[in-house]
Amino acid sequence: MTALALFLEAAAGMLWNVVTVSYRQRLIPDDLLGRVNSVYRFFGWGAMPFGAMGAGALVAVMTPAVGRTNALHAPYLIGGAVCLLLLIFAAARLRFEAS
Repeated sequence: MTALALFLEAAAGMLWNVVTVSYRQRLIPDDLLGRVNSVYRFFGWGAMPFGAMGAGALVAVMTPAVGRTNALHAPYLIGGAVCLLLLIFAAARLRFEAS
């Protein structure tokens, strides 16, 4: 089950990268593309330590109540739930039309 989840996460990450980079290259003027990409990476990679700290704090708070094993699963379950909610929200808001 874990291998399937990791595979799906990696596949979604690759798809996300291809779509967002292609979209930015198409939308942003050439003279601004480097700056836009650097800001995108700054926020994307710069937010990762905060996510790690938040997950660590969540595990530390939950460990006494639910045990270490369940507390270590909590960030993944919460992250999965958030992704599912975002997918539902995006599906409801996006309009897909044939070109």
